[in-house]
Amino acid sequence: METVNDPVRLLEIEKELAGPDKAAALARYDAILSSLDKRIDAAMKEGLPHDEFARVEALREANTLARKILRLTARVGG
Repeated sequence: METVNDPVRLLEIEKELAGPDKAAALARYDAILSSLDKRIDAAMKEGLPHDEFARVEALREANTLARKILRLTARVGG
């Protein structure tokens, strides 16, 4: 099973962000991360047990960082 952790998949994403359709690729991947951000926000608003809150907060920070890296990668052309 292929995952985002797969270095080959990450390289494919980087190539997409450097290609002629980089705006579409950026929009597609950012939409995925934005959707995750909305789900995180919804879970936080509903309330989480203390031990889960810390993990979800870390996930939120990682997701924010991933969105920034995605934009920077697209900006510099891979």
